[in-house]
Amino acid sequence: MKTISTLFVALGMLLLPAERTHAAAIGDPAAPLNIATWVQGDPVDLASAKGEKIVVVEFWATWCGPCRTSIPHLTELQKKFADRGVVFVGVTDEDEATVRPFVNQMGDKMAYTVAIDNSRQTSDGYMKAYGQNGIPCAFIVDREGRVAWVGHPMGDLEKKLEQLATTAVVESPEAKKRKDAQRKLREFTELAARGGDTAQLNKLAVELTALDKELGGIERGQKLDVEELRKTVRFQSLMRDYQRAVAAGKPATELAALEQQAAPLAPKGFKFEDYRGDFNLQRTFQEYYRAVTGKGDATKIDSLAQRLELADSSDVTLQTEIAWTLLTDANIKTRNPKLALKFAKAAYDAGDGKNVDVLETYARALFANQRTDEAIQQQTRALELVQDPGRQQELKATLKSFQSAVLKN
Repeated sequence: MKTISTLFVALGMLLLPAERTHAAAIGDPAAPLNIATWVQGDPVDLASAKGEKIVVVEFWATWCGPCRTSIPHLTELQKKFADRGVVFVGVTDEDEATVRPFVNQMGDKMAYTVAIDNSRQTSDGYMKAYGQNGIPCAFIVDREGRVAWVGHPMGDLEKKLEQLATTAVVESPEAKKRKDAQRKLREFTELAARGGDTAQLNKLAVELTALDKELGGIERGQKLDVEELRKTVRFQSLMRDYQRAVAAGKPATELAALEQQAAPLAPKGFKFEDYRGDFNLQRTFQEYYRAVTGKGDATKIDSLAQRLELADSSDVTLQTEIAWTLLTDANIKTRNPKLALKFAKAAYDAGDGKNVDVLETYARALFANQRTDEAIQQQTRALELVQDPGRQQELKATLKSFQSAVLKN
């Protein structure tokens, strides 16, 4: 399993097989985006973007750890440069059944356009043409439709965009109106988050609804529900206050008052007791992680482990992340396989048996606890569910190591 954690921050690009021969060079016209499915965001046509937009084309995969690490960074860059005519497109060659759930799960952490390559034709026009054999890899297509930069998204991408995005662009009347509408939308969300003046919010809501209809979506292809947006941003703001109160150990009366304000705005199924439990679990695990990596108080390792043993959570992703980190993080000096199995099994029991990350993590935890036959069984199940060749190769290698251990014994 590859998770968005400290596990891959220090890693470079994950190598993929590719031909090293290439003919393209910086400054050449960019190849068209040949896309089978636009999973998220508006379709991007480089020919239409020419003269107006800078397009960042990034190649990635759900199974690639370094890619997952760079996703929030790309989101931040998209937000930073959106007003300067920069559009980010993440391209993968995986199937839609793999990509769409991943994108949905990432939510706001992956807030840019995501597309599935058409038989690797886009990849051939960029990765192969420029001799790139590792992902994540990003290409900047400037306003003249030329490839202006190639590299790792965590490298000099931001610096290069700062240079290119300073070029003045003559905005069309529609583009200017859309930009003004987006500014007004930000004003609305900031005011709603603070619980600002109701009359002013209502006035902005009317204006935004009219602009959204006139423009066919302030965000292209997305219909704006201002009342739902108002509820969501206010709830998020209140929950930040709630989180700070929980972290500070505020009394139950103060927490109850915040809950009373946030409850009418909460998403369906949200439970404050679950949120408190998951938040405290994360804090405890962070303290435990610091202790076992030599960055915290090592004398607390046993007591923190006992607290984690007693912790309960319904968040499958959180439990899987904790278990995987306990099993694989190279910075951990003192491992606790039993604790890893506790979280891996909780995630497994709460799931539907079809989550590859959960199955793979559970298999590793079983193996670490000398339950090799069961580990082989779960790893085999995970392998049966994977269609991506790269991920299959990873799972097969792990399965082979489990089977080798049986033969040695």
